[in-house]
Amino acid sequence: MNKYECYLTCPRGLETVLSQEIEKIINKKNIIDKGGVKFQGTKKDIYKLNYYSRVGMNLLIELFKGNMNNIDALYKLIYQYDWQKLISPDKTFLIKTRVNSKFINNHNFTTLKIKDAIVDKIKMQCGKRPSIDKKNPDYYLTVYIKDNKVIIYLNSSGKPLFMRGYRTKIHKAAINESLASGILKLTNWETNKVLYDPMCGSGTFIIEAAMQKLNIPSGILREKYAFFNFKNFDDTLWESIKIDGINNINYQKTKLYGSDIIEKNINLCIESANKLNIEKYISFKKSNFKNILPIENTGTILINPPYGHRIGEIIKLQSLYKNYGDHIKNNFSGFNGYIFTGNLELLKYVGLRTKQKIILKNGKIDCRLAYYPLKKGKY
Repeated sequence: MNKYECYLTCPRGLETVLSQEIEKIINKKNIIDKGGVKFQGTKKDIYKLNYYSRVGMNLLIELFKGNMNNIDALYKLIYQYDWQKLISPDKTFLIKTRVNSKFINNHNFTTLKIKDAIVDKIKMQCGKRPSIDKKNPDYYLTVYIKDNKVIIYLNSSGKPLFMRGYRTKIHKAAINESLASGILKLTNWETNKVLYDPMCGSGTFIIEAAMQKLNIPSGILREKYAFFNFKNFDDTLWESIKIDGINNINYQKTKLYGSDIIEKNINLCIESANKLNIEKYISFKKSNFKNILPIENTGTILINPPYGHRIGEIIKLQSLYKNYGDHIKNNFSGFNGYIFTGNLELLKYVGLRTKQKIILKNGKIDCRLAYYPLKKGKY
């Protein structure tokens, strides 16, 4: 069976979590890199990781690599590949480039030059040239350029894997599903224990926790992957992977409680839960966090509170963070408390001593996952 050099990307800070996940899903050793994990995989491994990975975002397959020291050398490097064997003239494609090189000045021109090399080669071989489609291409190509080194990947996922398919609307402050799932792994929350999110927004933490607890594949609602368009796509293999995933779902009671002060947010949570048919296994309700009290003596309480941008917002949020810190200190003794935020200054107002701050990225925002072991007494 053919083996491919693969690279699965993830939110920054979750590389180790993803490495462990890859070993669990396909039982393969791997190499941790910045922003992702490298490994050798078969077609089956590629299908399984696209379907099951909760933390991964784009599963890239290496096509080739080489060196260049100017834009013309880059064109020649790209042109030498037999693109007509991969992309037919009647198909569409999209190129994403990541550039960090003194040899390349203009990012957009670089992408254009790569596109020219590909379509010129296909036209020379086939007499026709394929088109670019930025919204719904048949093939997604990713090109990494660092210094003089170039790696060209074929993206097997297409749209990022955090696009699970359960969101009916995008909440403006929502964190992506891959990041949320990875944060849950970092908290060491045990799936048989209680989990609270009293500022749940659109419910991402609680829904991702439910999918973990019930063993629901992350891609169960997803209708399309880029590898469906590959010439060697194996529909029988893909269907068998999906059937295994569905057969291993274990619907059961959970101890997952999400709440939010805004009713529209709770409606979004319920709509997402309905799409997954898990609404009866989790709890969402409209409530001020001050009214949320634990039903057990131990568990996890996790929030992603607002970060704030304007000065007026920041002042209000200072009291929000302080009041929240007081509430969990006084009422959640015995719990593990976690706050994920992109505003490090606001964390100071929580008034609790952190045991750990894990560095993460939410898109381009530098964030921290702050851990507070909650216990009685002054601290």
